[in-house]
Amino acid sequence: MKYFFYIGTGMQLCGLASVGLCFITGMQLGDYGKAELAQFIFGMFIFYVGNYVKGKYSTPS
Repeated sequence: MKYFFYIGTGMQLCGLASVGLCFITGMQLGDYGKAELAQFIFGMFIFYVGNYVKGKYSTPS
């Protein structure tokens, strides 16, 4: 289904944005705390789940 492609892409974008915000926050503060680590792991998880959903369930048109 083509909707899984868009869902997976959206999840990848959210994960990438989360990791990017974690990186910027850590650079501004000069250190990464527990919140930034949790945000980084969550962002990576969402990105790779989106990659899996997009690759597994979307069909080429």
